[in-house]
Amino acid sequence: MDEKYIFRKIKKEEVSTLFNLILSRMKWMDEKNIDQWNTDHYDKRFPQSYYEEEQQQGNLYVLVDAISNEILSGAVLLEEDERWGDDNEPSLYIHNLVSNVNNPGIGRIFLEYIENYAKSKGKIFLRLDSPVKNPKLGEIYEKQGFVPTGDFCILERYKGVLRQKII
Repeated sequence: MDEKYIFRKIKKEEVSTLFNLILSRMKWMDEKNIDQWNTDHYDKRFPQSYYEEEQQQGNLYVLVDAISNEILSGAVLLEEDERWGDDNEPSLYIHNLVSNVNNPGIGRIFLEYIENYAKSKGKIFLRLDSPVKNPKLGEIYEKQGFVPTGDFCILERYKGVLRQKII
């Protein structure tokens, strides 16, 4: 992997920085007229306390710049996910994926690190979901090898396409 980046669990004192990435991404979505986190109160459904709890449970990972230690991307990584039902396939589930708006392409790089991490844990699939109402994001994930399974997840106002990648 690229020596410019470090993939690791987030530190407790860094959670607010990651949450600020979420807020920056929401503002960016407003500017780009993208109907997603910015219009469905994402920061209220997943407040900073949510990320603090995921950090305490050891589920929150980041990609940082190896020199500046700046957080460039982050996500919650889970080994089980109720959205996928009774699934016994060895999988790693990606949630709340965010990347720095000032680093185009860093999310793709982060996904490569996540894939290597999943392989090291013996996983067969990487899984995530993307909003039905954002087909462009779905296209981005498909270019990264995440294909729709034909199933959806529905949480309150959110309807997501379940996607997986064989690794």
